[in-house]
Amino acid sequence: MSVQTEFKAFSDRIKLDYDVRSELASKRDILIQKLRDSGDLPGFDKYDQGSYGMHLGTEPVEDREYDIDVGLRFNVNKSDYTPMQLKETICNILENHTEYGAKIKKPCVTVTYKKNGEPSYHVDLVVYTYDDKTDTQSQMYLARGKNKDSDETCWEKSDPVGLVNYINDAVEKGEERDQFRRCIRYLKRWKNIRFSSNGHAEPASIGITLIAADYFEYIKDDDLSALKKLTDKIISLFEKKTYDLEGGRWLYRLTYPMPDSLNFESNTDAFGKMTDIQMTDFKDKIEKLYRDLQNVEKEPDEVEQCSMLQKIFGDDFNIPESDSVSKKQFNYIPASSASGGSL
Repeated sequence: MSVQTEFKAFSDRIKLDYDVRSELASKRDILIQKLRDSGDLPGFDKYDQGSYGMHLGTEPVEDREYDIDVGLRFNVNKSDYTPMQLKETICNILENHTEYGAKIKKPCVTVTYKKNGEPSYHVDLVVYTYDDKTDTQSQMYLARGKNKDSDETCWEKSDPVGLVNYINDAVEKGEERDQFRRCIRYLKRWKNIRFSSNGHAEPASIGITLIAADYFEYIKDDDLSALKKLTDKIISLFEKKTYDLEGGRWLYRLTYPMPDSLNFESNTDAFGKMTDIQMTDFKDKIEKLYRDLQNVEKEPDEVEQCSMLQKIFGDDFNIPESDSVSKKQFNYIPASSASGGSL
């Protein structure tokens, strides 16, 4: 087994197959139907977004929940409703749907489900309206806010369909796109292990995905090199910002706006929720990842390479039996030896 074979097997293990995890899709469909049947909402179209729509779903680590993002594109003008009206109506319809009920968050309404006595997965319902409901190509707006009295509550320009298409069309279909998606999954698993899920300590997946969409370079049959190159690019985007007197160190930021070709608010930063200290922690950890990948690349023994990679990515990265590697090498007889001649 080669390291490349083990990388692909690792990707298969951590890839979240929504068809296999049909319970997620089933719960989503039940929620959608309940909203439609309530008679309390205007008509809407469902749109799969996030990692589901981008084919980048990754199995969560032990302390994380499964999730699925669903866009609800209401066939109304944004001027017909305040940002909270539709979210509050959705929350009221679903408040007793599960033991945890529905909860309004800034970007969505979340419905959480329990399994074996613990929160296990959730569905995020994101509310959108149109600038002009008679033109489905007109500007879309996301209902941002947790309550009607907050200054942050607003209709925010958004382009969910354009974003999914931007990611899905970033790399040519085939092995190049497959490697692109695998490398994003590797980084998502790495950050799930290395960062706390509390607050905004963990870098946003969409930020990493956008950087990959803009800078990923395909390297045939070599996920390790492609991942190392992408990691190096991410590091290069950090800029020194301020000196932290209390911590005695420079703080850095990686600012990554949404693509100019898409119709988002002009000041939307994919990593904007992270503090400078959290961002500097991201820089320190991804620099260590790069050094670790360099060391893996330099290691001549494939079994040891996989052992090093397991320390980076967790137990889902397999370490092959050393006998299988040595046996493959032992059984190899060069053609020149078989013929008794030399080249």
